[in-house]
This record gives sequence, structure tokens and C-alpha cells, in this order.
Amino acid sequence: MIVVGGGPAGSASACFFAKRGKRVLLVDAARFPRRKACAEYISPGGAAILEHLGVLERIRDAGAGRWLRGMRIQAPSGERHLVEYADNSGGQKRYALSVSRLVLDAALLEEARARGVEVRENFRARDVWLTQRRAHGIVGPSGARLEAELVVGADGLHSIVARAMGTRQPAGWPRRLGLVAHWAGVDWPEDYGWMMVGPRDYVGVAPLDDKGLLTVGYVRRMPLKRLGSAATAMQAGLAQYPELAKRLSRGHISGPVLGGGPLARRVRQPAGAGYALVGDAAGFFDPFTGDKERLVALVQVFVQTPRLMNFVIHRLQQRPRLARELGRVLGDLQPARLDLVWRLLGP
Repeated sequence: MIVVGGGPAGSASACFFAKRGKRVLLVDAARFPRRKACAEYISPGGAAILEHLGVLERIRDAGAGRWLRGMRIQAPSGERHLVEYADNSGGQKRYALSVSRLVLDAALLEEARARGVEVRENFRARDVWLTQRRAHGIVGPSGARLEAELVVGADGLHSIVARAMGTRQPAGWPRRLGLVAHWAGVDWPEDYGWMMVGPRDYVGVAPLDDKGLLTVGYVRRMPLKRLGSAATAMQAGLAQYPELAKRLSRGHISGPVLGGGPLARRVRQPAGAGYALVGDAAGFFDPFTGDKERLVALVQVFVQTPRLMNFVIHRLQQRPRLARELGRVLGDLQPARLDLVWRLLGP
């Protein structure tokens, strides 16, 4: 097996195949550790996968990450609702994990190596080796061909594997720009993150540790003209959220502001003859709810319609059972069902 991409989806896939006795080569164009534009927020369901892989112990040993019981969502009106995570049976609390990609990627790659995966960093796959539309391997940076039973594309939004297999589709909506930065020196006493929705954009923030390091994500419509530097654009966007801006003013940006857009990506066929796509390479919609496409399409309507978003947050306050169910869906503890939206909006 050849896995293209050493991020969470690629490393986890490599671990999965290695555990089943497969010989696995994982390649990535980057040299680790590296910063990556990412929400750095792992749902309770995702954290359970990390535990199953044995990666949580590595993260704990690094003394990194912060466990959070939920996410406080704020509507444009200012009304708020704390979405908490709990099991469907017994209502036992579950927790999301906020952790830097520097730490997460390192832990996953260490686990992959421990399972016998060969990892080649600074190795850019130029193309997929194809014969009659079947993937037989990859073409390396020198032009040499590497053969594999299966090529796994885990190489993100701009996947070389998805492009080579001709499976990309245009994603005309939503057209969003996403920016991510770390803030240092900001105390965060809450045991939950914030998601603040404005008239035209939204911000997500969560602590990455107990030492004042935060991850801050800002998402807005794709601009029609240049906004200046990424840092300038982000500071201008965050200024629209005075409570958050005041708290962030106690610290400072640590490292570069990363991001890009448009964020949405779609593929026609995530698996086929000799290949499979995982993670963002298999399609991505929007970071607000992750990859639950039919549900997130409706949530996008809420996010882009302030009066409707105000109504939804108000309804969540009135309907605690639905709010708990939404927490399980957003926490990847139960499948997303469209009737959740109808029950939320209906009489």
C-alpha cells in the first residue's frame, strides 16, 4: 500500500493497514513537524479513534492538548447556547480534544512507524501511475515509479491523487476563505470552546493547552478583491467580535497566519480501481460541522442567514432534547439525520 499524505487521515490509514499485516509506504511532501491550517479540534468520536489507535497515550505523554466538554455557539443576536457532548445511552459525558497539529501529526507518525510503516518525508508524489484508468502506484519526485496494490490519497484539499483519477467536481457553494492562527499568553478558564457567528462570517476558538495557547479560526466569504496580508485580514475580521478581541488583546499572535480558499471540495467517486481517497481529499464542505455534507449544507443556510441563526439558537434553548441530540451529531457520536433540522425548525 502507498499512502500519499502524512496528516491525520493518512497516518491513521497507514496504521489501519499495517495492523492488518499490509506492507505500507507513507509519503509526504513536507518535513515534519510543520504547521497546518486546521481547526485543531477533534470531536469525541474522533478522540475515540485516536484512543483505539493508541495515539492518545502519546499525546498525554507530550503533556499537550486540552479536553473540552462542548462548544458555545453564539448567534448574531448575541444569544448563546452551549452544545455539550454525551452518549445516547446513560448520558455519560464525552469530551472533545483540542490539540496542535504539530503534536497530533507527530504522535500519529510515531505510531505508524512503530507499526512498521515506512515513512518518507520531503517526498513529493508527482503523479499517479495509471494504466487504463487503474492506479498501479505513484510517480516520485525523480520520476521513478513505485508500485502498490492500493494508492490512498490523503493529501488534502488539493489532492494529487484525486486530480490524477479525474474524480474532482466543481464546488460552487459555499465559497469561503478560512484563516487560522495561534494566540499565546491568553488565559482560557472555560472548559469549552467558542463558536461566534456574525452577519457575514464566523469565528471558532479553543485552548490548545493549559499554558495560554489558543487556536483561532476565522471563516468568511471569499473576497472580491485582495484583503492585504493574512494577519491583517484576520485582525480586521476578529475586530467585529469585541468580547473575543478584548480577550485576545491580552496575548499575541504566535507564528504565521495560515489558510486559503475556497474551502469546499467535492469528488465524484472517493474510491475506484486501485485507489481510495480519505480525509479532505475525499471532499470537504465547511469547518463549522466538519464532513457531514447534507446536514452542513442546511447549517450553512443558517450561518449565512442571521435571522434564521438567531431563531435556531433560541430553539436550542427551548428544546433541550434536540440540543443534546445535536451535540451527539456534532460530536460524531451518532449519525447525522436531516429530520433533526426539521424537528428543530418545526412547531
